Amino acid sequence: MITLLLIFALLIVLLVLSLCFHLVGGVLKLVIKLLICLPCALIMAAVGVVFCCTLILIPLGIGCFKLAGCLLNPLHACFA
Repeated sequence: MITLLLIFALLIVLLVLSLCFHLVGGVLKLVIKLLICLPCALIMAAVGVVFCCTLILIPLGIGCFKLAGCLLNPLHACFA
């Protein structure tokens, strides 16, 4: 009976630890994405502005703007 209670307590402790690691991992993932994706999106937007200044490269500029939007919105798929 005591071993069953110890196993149950250990299971509860492991579940709480896994939940904590899951939350911390999610926060770290969002911080890393923000640190990497935000500068990339700003660079792509600047490149899009430069491309849209020329007549021939306007489609590439629009593609750069779409890519910058996808970088800033990582929760949705960018295949539209």
